[in-house]
Amino acid sequence: MPRPGKSSYSDQKPPYSYISLTAMAIQHSAEKMLPLSDIYKFIMERFPYYREHTQRWQNSLRHNLSFNDCFIKIPRRPDQPGKGSFWALHPDCGDMFENGSFLRRRKRFKVLRADHTHLHAGSTKGAPGAAAAAELLWEWARRPRPGAAPPLGPGKPRPGLRPPPFSTGLL
Repeated sequence: MPRPGKSSYSDQKPPYSYISLTAMAIQHSAEKMLPLSDIYKFIMERFPYYREHTQRWQNSLRHNLSFNDCFIKIPRRPDQPGKGSFWALHPDCGDMFENGSFLRRRKRFKVLRADHTHLHAGSTKGAPGAAAAAELLWEWARRPRPGAAPPLGPGKPRPGLRPPPFSTGLL
């Protein structure tokens, strides 16, 4: 009988899509949003397979973040150090990963374009009200979500936060 190869099960590609891996990282964060670098870090710490060939899978993950409606981009506050925006889950896609199930999604999540533009405050840089819109997104993203996985580390999301009033037009 042949001996097993050098790779162990932990070196095998996990059965999760990039969308699921990203959602997993975001849901396990205390603030329920992460910068791209922390999403990468979460994935590499938990899945050894992704510690190699990083450029390839990271490009794919960035593509999924940008083109999948279940993720929203939240700009950094002006007083925050660091580079880049934060990523959070869209408020209406929480049931896609019910009870921590990341293996299969119900169906592709889509939002209407009019609704989607309100959520991407990063595209409103310089526009009147952009700072207020970004602040609302920040507060909304940190609110607890029913069925979301508990944070792994210390700290809890702040209770009682409400989503911004998207229907009134923030801009």
